Amino acid sequence: MVEETTGNRRRSPRIEVFAQAELKGQDVRIMEVRNVSSGGIYLVGTPEEYPDLTPGVDLDLVIFGSEEGIGDDPDFNIVCQARIIRVDRGNPGKRPPGFGATIDPADEDNRERLTKLLLRADHYRVGDPRR
Repeated sequence: MVEETTGNRRRSPRIEVFAQAELKGQDVRIMEVRNVSSGGIYLVGTPEEYPDLTPGVDLDLVIFGSEEGIGDDPDFNIVCQARIIRVDRGNPGKRPPGFGATIDPADEDNRERLTKLLLRADHYRVGDPRR
């Protein structure tokens, strides 16, 4: 089942990030993260590449990566529970195909790391002279 995006039903703003996610299910997979919010994530990929990622599937997920030149500790590692809520075929020139998922950090420490990532990424802009 493929659901197309219709309107903005998000509770939190999406923030573009340079990150990847490690999905732990039957197999461990690494996927590109397009954006993240305090309650959701968009993972880049197609249903053909990831046929098991369908709405309702629960996953253990770790968001990781780095942001050069930002903050004292640019590395992050955020452990979350995730649930796939939609499959998006993408829109050429606007967004790649992917999967929308809700995320729930594993504990308060991971929630704090997610908050710090969102704050840093929200203030970072490509070509920003404050960088």
